[in-house]
Amino acid sequence: MKTIKDLLLAMLNATLILVALCLFLLWQVSRSGERIAESFASNLSLLKPMEQRIDETRQEVAGLRSDLAALANGTTELSDAAKMRLDNAATRLDQAMRGIEADVAKLAATPETLTDYAIDKTATRVSIELQTLLQCRQPQS
Repeated sequence: MKTIKDLLLAMLNATLILVALCLFLLWQVSRSGERIAESFASNLSLLKPMEQRIDETRQEVAGLRSDLAALANGTTELSDAAKMRLDNAATRLDQAMRGIEADVAKLAATPETLTDYAIDKTATRVSIELQTLLQCRQPQS
């Protein structure tokens, strides 16, 4: 009877140890998921320059619209300086749109750039943590 009781107690202890190990591994995996999300969010900062260029382009378009509205209403005359300003603004808009199109095409062609970076960074962190865990030894007395 004592042997069966000891065997059941040993099985209970082993089960509790396995549950604790599974909970620890689940906790580590959830932390890795959070890190991936944070890394992906920080990678979205790559889109900030594009967003700024789009805002500048919007402002430029708004300026052109007001100039064109003034011309359409007849409140201003189309002088050589105004023609030059409109031509320069159109050239800047064209260049800005080409730059934005190139950036969007680059992201569309390689969307894995953002995810690959996040996955690589997380894999590196996990491997470092596993190496640290493998180096754990019982202190010598």
